[in-house]
Amino acid sequence: MDKIDIEILLEENRILKEKYETLEQKERIIRVINNFATSILEQDTVEDILWAIAKNAIAKLGFVDCVVYLLDEDTNVLHQKAAHGPKNPIAFEIYNEITIPLGMGVVGTVAKTGIPELINDTSKDPRYIIDDALRFSELAVPIIIDNKVIGVIDSEHPDKNFFTSEHLQILNTIALMSSTRILNAFAKEKLREYQTKLEQIVDERTAKLKEVINELKSSNLELEQYAYVASHDLQEPLRTIRSFLQLIQESEKGNISESSKEYIDFAVNGAERMQKLLEGLLEYSRVRSEKKKKKPVNLNSILLMILHNLNYIIEEKKVVINTPKELPSVLGHSTLLHQLFQNLISNSIKFRQKNISPIIDIHFEEKEKFFQFEIKDNGIGLEKDQTERVFELFTRLHAREEYEGSGLGLSLCQRIVKKHGGEISIHSEGLGKGSLIKFTLSKN
Repeated sequence: MDKIDIEILLEENRILKEKYETLEQKERIIRVINNFATSILEQDTVEDILWAIAKNAIAKLGFVDCVVYLLDEDTNVLHQKAAHGPKNPIAFEIYNEITIPLGMGVVGTVAKTGIPELINDTSKDPRYIIDDALRFSELAVPIIIDNKVIGVIDSEHPDKNFFTSEHLQILNTIALMSSTRILNAFAKEKLREYQTKLEQIVDERTAKLKEVINELKSSNLELEQYAYVASHDLQEPLRTIRSFLQLIQESEKGNISESSKEYIDFAVNGAERMQKLLEGLLEYSRVRSEKKKKKPVNLNSILLMILHNLNYIIEEKKVVINTPKELPSVLGHSTLLHQLFQNLISNSIKFRQKNISPIIDIHFEEKEKFFQFEIKDNGIGLEKDQTERVFELFTRLHAREEYEGSGLGLSLCQRIVKKHGGEISIHSEGLGKGSLIKFTLSKN
């Protein structure tokens, strides 16, 4: 083999070696990028992702220096958030952190234009900003999300002409891979921020609500005590007034004028109405104060007692009451349930239509945890927009003489049902079309 052949072989060997080294370098770069792609999937915060760019990508590519910037949109200033090399002496700290206004320097220009820049000799570029030391090569690529620059990856090297188009492609790839993950992290951080704020608002409002509830409970208790004391104590002077007025009526029968007699009658009737109102207030205030333990209550016994109590008016007004063959037993307070059913049946009789015999249908249906009762009548009914108001204290929707009352009846019924953990409602198709009361009571 002559000298020429040996030189050819040596040249071929050199070329093959260069190709092998190039392939080996590319393989290493691909491996680094693949490892980086895996590593950023494990990062949940923007800060962690930026440090992963510096430590799990740039550092392993063998670059001397790199800083990752993030743009503050409110101030249009770029902040150093992660680094590799002299700017990162230990752990996750940045030495002598600086900020760069948007549009200033190479980094600021890239952030403003969104176009990567490769500088072969920074000494010839007036935009170059010296950070910790002078370096002659600089490569800066933008991190873009939804066509908007949110940061910059900036790498420097002390030698001139160090960075190549391949380096530019690698950094662009890293920036592109990072952007999607950063977008996801931004969304999560925003969600966590909203969640924290929401929890704070909920906690504040819950505390305020508890405070208001406690104040209302205290106020209600005071009002109930006042209602009880006032209604109890006022009954005696009312009875006295009524008694004296009736004595005057009896003793001065022939000596008083018709107009005076009429005035006295008004006064007596007024005292009687006031006494009924006070008795209703007493009953209303007693409902919440009932402290006895709930027991099984046989509603059949209660209904028989009510029909006996109302026997006179039932016969007088020719009332027809249709009831189930047998009512269920429920868990509750016997006295209050007696009051509930008697009030509802009495209401149906009281608010009857003229010249029509009252018909009252009592029905119940068994549900999973409670019984639903219905009391339906053919009475005067209600306007549809009045069905909610009837449960308000002192509400009298039929304020005529033939329908006397205190306006406490249905309020009392509602309080009794709620005391038993149930709900009550009234339904009517309009005036002259009767009413339907529905309420629930717990099973044994």
